[in-house]
Amino acid sequence: MTLQSSTKVPVPGNIPVVAIDPYDDATLESPYAMHDIVRRAGPVAFMEKYGVYVMGRYHDMLPALKDWQRFSSTSGSGIADIRSPDAWRAASPIVEVDPPDHTKVRLALQRILTPQVIREWREAFRPRAESLVDELVDTGTIDAVGDLAETFVSDVFPRAIGWADSPGRREKLFLLGALNFDGQGPRNARFLATEAAAAQIMDWNNAQMKREALLPDGFGVRIYEAADRGEIDPEIAPLLIRSFLRGGLDTTSATISAAVHYLANAPDQYAALRENPAKVRTALDEAMRLETPIQTVCRLTTEDVDFGGGIVVPADNKIIMLLGAANRDPAEWENPDRFDLTRQTMGHLALGSGVHMCIGQMIARMEGELMLQSLIARVRTITPEGPTAQRLNNNLRSFASVPVSLRS
Repeated sequence: MTLQSSTKVPVPGNIPVVAIDPYDDATLESPYAMHDIVRRAGPVAFMEKYGVYVMGRYHDMLPALKDWQRFSSTSGSGIADIRSPDAWRAASPIVEVDPPDHTKVRLALQRILTPQVIREWREAFRPRAESLVDELVDTGTIDAVGDLAETFVSDVFPRAIGWADSPGRREKLFLLGALNFDGQGPRNARFLATEAAAAQIMDWNNAQMKREALLPDGFGVRIYEAADRGEIDPEIAPLLIRSFLRGGLDTTSATISAAVHYLANAPDQYAALRENPAKVRTALDEAMRLETPIQTVCRLTTEDVDFGGGIVVPADNKIIMLLGAANRDPAEWENPDRFDLTRQTMGHLALGSGVHMCIGQMIARMEGELMLQSLIARVRTITPEGPTAQRLNNNLRSFASVPVSLRS
């Protein structure tokens, strides 16, 4: 792919055209040149290849994410229009609806996902984080993805939802997550391959989300009980469980892996974190900002939107918002590519913004904090032990491998 801006080619509204493909292998491997092209193009540009608009600047994206009235989620968080009769999946009842429907569901979930529940989960998850680090420290080279982040998250989170352990559960859940995020891009070869693999486990997946299959003390049963009380429609209960599982495993493990990667490559920052454990949240936020697990989110214009200077996006058009580009925008972040524990990270867009800000962020933060707290309490140094590898997905940015050594 040639990453060159074609800004001389006008489209209605005097909007520049960019010749980019966010789903090309080379771009997924390293999206930063694409980010720069889109930011330089202006507040919004037109992506020829897919016939959609695209945004990359932080100060333009933030208000758009907050403005659900003009930038709707109801056509889907990916580039495909899920309102289409042949859509491959149903809409997420929390991510892909707007108020008032969104408000009703979000309030019901907030009644279930209380601070007390998060505290209980924290205490239940803590021993597993500590024991896992104890198992791995001083054993030689480990993979911070498979051995650490994915092992921890796939052990504790499904059980909290209420999914009983079963053969191959971890691999199946991460495959379902890959399907979810690949499906937010085009129906390219990558998505079709993931879809074919996931088709083999859909009966298992559907069976696990039934009420009778869930453990009685899990979060999933509480969602069904909310439906019993009339707080949500009964048919969306399994879809909400799906949303939490698919969003809660992959993005959380990606954040933990990224944090370990950056701390291993910045020993001064890891030393500073050990000296000041209160900075664990900053470390997680910096990892989210720099790697932004969910790279893009789409919105649909509900009316003609004027960005100023004669730049108007007509109604009923999708806009891809490059969250990863905004999170490294040099107009917003000083030394944007640097992992910096002294940075004020409040306001990064990895978790979204406005009414659609990630409702499960308390869980993700709690799991990440537990892992970093366990590391800094037991591990004196984290050292890189070879090149990392990216796991290519249409929308999830995550490492496939982060080889490091942990020394006490």
